[in-house]
Amino acid sequence: MDNVIIIRSPQEIAAEINAIRRRAARQLLEDSVEVGRLLTEAKQSVSHGEWGGWLEENFQYSSTEANNLMRLYEAYGTREQIGLFEEDRTAIFGRMNKSQAIALLGLPDAERAAFVEANPPEDLSVREFEKRIEAAKAETDAAVRKAVEAESARIDAENKAREAADKLAEASARAEAAENEAAEAKKLKKELKSSRKLAEDRAGEIQRGLLSLNELREEKDALQVRLDELEKNPVVTVRELTDEERAGMEAAIRETLAGEADALRAENKKLRMAADPVMQKFRRHFDDFREAYDGMKTVIDEAEAENETQTADNLKTAVRRLVAAMAGEWK
Repeated sequence: MDNVIIIRSPQEIAAEINAIRRRAARQLLEDSVEVGRLLTEAKQSVSHGEWGGWLEENFQYSSTEANNLMRLYEAYGTREQIGLFEEDRTAIFGRMNKSQAIALLGLPDAERAAFVEANPPEDLSVREFEKRIEAAKAETDAAVRKAVEAESARIDAENKAREAADKLAEASARAEAAENEAAEAKKLKKELKSSRKLAEDRAGEIQRGLLSLNELREEKDALQVRLDELEKNPVVTVRELTDEERAGMEAAIRETLAGEADALRAENKKLRMAADPVMQKFRRHFDDFREAYDGMKTVIDEAEAENETQTADNLKTAVRRLVAAMAGEWK
C-alpha cells in the first residue's frame, strides 16, 4: 500500500502550475512594489544631482527602471505591505507579472480592473498586453475628444442661442422705440397743423389791423386838409399872436410833428416788413415754430408730472434730434 502511485490528470497538474505561477507573479509584484517604496524613501535622502549615480553604483538600475518601480509603489503600494491588495485587487493584479503591471499604469485607475477582466494577462504576452493597452488608451482618448468636442459644441450652441436672444431683445426694443417715435411724430404733426391754423388766423387779424390803420391815417389826412382850409379862411377874427406866443406854438408844433414823424417812421418800417412776402412767410413759420415748441414743452412737462419718465425722455430725444438737424443746416 505504501508504494501506491497516485497519477494526476494533466488538467490537475496544469492547475497546480498555474497556481504556482500566480503566487510567484503576485510575490514578484509585491516585491517590486516594496522595492519601489524603498527607492522612494531613498530618493528623498540622496543629494540633488546624485540620484542616477547612486542607482548605478548600488543596483545598476537605470532611471527609467527605478521610476517604473516607484510608480508601481505609488499606484499599488500606498497601503500597508502586509495584505497589500484587498480581495478584488488580489484577483485582478495577482494575475499579472511586473512588466504587465507597469504597462497597466498607462490606463486610468478606474479603467484598470475592467481592462484586466476583458484582457486576461495570463493568456497574453507582455507585448500583446501592451498593444491592447495602447488600443484602449487610443479609444479612451477618442472618447475624451468626442466628449470635449460635444461640450464645445454645446457651449457654442448656448452662446449662439444667447446672442440670438440678445439680438431679438435689441430688435424688439428698437421696434418699440420706432413705434413710440412714430406716434410722437404723428402727434407733433397734428399739433403743428393746429398751430399753423392759429398762425394763419392771427396773420389775418394783423392784416385787418393794418387796413384799419390805413383808414385812420386817411381820416387824419382829411382832418389835416380841413384844418388847413380853416386856417386859410378863418370863421372868426382872431387877434394877432405875439412873437412869444408864436414861438411857443411853433415849438409845440415842431415837437408834436417830430414825435409823429418818429412814430410814422417806425410804423412805416413795420409796414414795409409786414408787406415783404419773405418776411411775412418767415414770420408766420417762426410764430408757428414758437407755438409748436411751447406746445411740445407743455406735453413733456405733463408726461414728467405723471411720472411717465420713459415717454418724456423719448419726447426730449425727438426734439433734440429736430433741433440738431436744424442747426446742422447752417454750420
